[in-house]
Amino acid sequence: MSIVQVEKALTDFAVHKTGSAIVLKGEWGTGKTHLWNKVIKKHRGSFDRKTYSYVSLFGLNSLPDLKRSIFENSVPTEKAGSVTTKESVFENLKKLEFSDATTGLRKMFGYGKEAKIPFVGSFGGVIDSIQYAMVKDTIICIDDFERRGIALSARDVLGLISNLIESKDCSVILILNEGSLQKDDEFFTFSEKVFDYEVRYAPTLDEAASVVFSTTDLYEKKIVENVKKLEMNNIRLLRKVRYFANLIKPFVDGKFDEILDESTKLIPLAIYAKYSGAEKVVSIEDLEKYKGGLSLFPPDKKELTVEQKAIEDKKIAKVNFFREYGYDEADNFTMEIIKLVKNGYADSNSLVPLIDSITAVSEKSKRRKIFTDAWFVFHNDMSITDADLLDLFEKAVIESGGAANPYEIDGVLEIFTAAGLEERGRSIVDEYFKVLFESRSLTNRNEMYRLPKNPYIAEKLEQYFGDVRKAWSIDELVDNYLGKQFSGEALESLSAFTADQFYTYFKLLGSPKFKSYAQSLVDLGSRTELADIQSHYAVVFLKVFEALKRMHDESPLMALRMNKFMDYQPMYDHKINLVRQVDES
Repeated sequence: MSIVQVEKALTDFAVHKTGSAIVLKGEWGTGKTHLWNKVIKKHRGSFDRKTYSYVSLFGLNSLPDLKRSIFENSVPTEKAGSVTTKESVFENLKKLEFSDATTGLRKMFGYGKEAKIPFVGSFGGVIDSIQYAMVKDTIICIDDFERRGIALSARDVLGLISNLIESKDCSVILILNEGSLQKDDEFFTFSEKVFDYEVRYAPTLDEAASVVFSTTDLYEKKIVENVKKLEMNNIRLLRKVRYFANLIKPFVDGKFDEILDESTKLIPLAIYAKYSGAEKVVSIEDLEKYKGGLSLFPPDKKELTVEQKAIEDKKIAKVNFFREYGYDEADNFTMEIIKLVKNGYADSNSLVPLIDSITAVSEKSKRRKIFTDAWFVFHNDMSITDADLLDLFEKAVIESGGAANPYEIDGVLEIFTAAGLEERGRSIVDEYFKVLFESRSLTNRNEMYRLPKNPYIAEKLEQYFGDVRKAWSIDELVDNYLGKQFSGEALESLSAFTADQFYTYFKLLGSPKFKSYAQSLVDLGSRTELADIQSHYAVVFLKVFEALKRMHDESPLMALRMNKFMDYQPMYDHKINLVRQVDES
């Protein structure tokens, strides 16, 4: 049912008494409780019954607990949907009309752990004797059925609902997460005897998005486009998307459109990957590892076992998922978004310089688009002539400025070779590698989706990797790789430097580089699990923090200037203790 249909069914139940007991069911997080609260707040002035009570079974362990909750949470229907307060409970207890009820209530709410009500005994005893007897002519909402305590059985809950209907002239709605119960749960044995009908709530993508996001805000409209690509109709997850999107909005607002597009694309994807459960195609770890890639050639076909084929099929499904969504690769910006989602907060010290440096990433994206557009024409535009197609690819390789990957250039050379123009293709390859040698944008074979097949390109690649293995200084490494993801040989090279060398590097690093460069380096420590002390990330972090701590301890004024980095002290202490434990063992 759509939101409109479900809302009408719930309104009919609450206002016109169409049924004494119903079930509102749907998938986890789709906003069932939210919709019910919307209905009662909108129509509570038209309720025929005098009283309303909302009860969550979360944590309730007995039938007396449930009866007590129904009584305590009762409010006049004109206040339905309001949060139960101490005053509303007080009003309910005053109905008991004991001569010194006020004194007993004062004890209960402030002067004693257990209130004694005259002639009855402890407050808990009232539930079984008097309070439940006063529950009548009430609309009762019972929520979180699947999260009830172990000692509170489905039989007990459904038996009480039956009693409320038959003996108390009440109407009861049970809110249930579909698929949350085991097949042998007692609910299925007794539910048909208790409930008149079920209402299934399954909002469409548009309906779910309209509950959470603005339809006029450009930033949120971009987010909605992407959550719909992911087919996310879980309102709880959509609220997480909005929460994290709002955290990062101040950092991307007013920046390049490419940055805005990336943030509104990455946040929904990260939430999907982390929280969507078993049905998700990719995990948060897949986002961190993905290097993208577009090629003329499909993956090599080999004889695989059943198990190997299943693993390969999963990999292919993940690659296809990322390509269809428009996710290119895990760069520094991606890693910061993932860290944001993992940690639940925005670190301005790392995000601000990252946003400032993301301009370079945006430029790379623009250059890559020239290349990917050429491939799109190759696969889809059959009207273009061979000569024009070759000119298009030559222009794309030259203007992309090394933004393409070597295995993509492999496909270009294959096209020119098929056209009988291999020499022209090789000259284009030479131009590509000339730019690649200058930019050093590729640091590790592991960054490549696959190695090129053409011997000419493979030889060029070997020359390239042989050159990038030369000894680089800290300054060269950081200058070349800031704004990208530190990885592979570049990170390994950084890990070889000592804390003293990092100290000297920082002392000589002038404005305005110091803050952003130091932050990017020390932040490498959060890229690994706390227990991982052998990765290059962790090794670099330990040495960088030691250098910054040494600067911090030089003088009180220097300490004040360097305090922004001391938040990493607990992480450093934890990792260094693990190092000592390994050394001692």
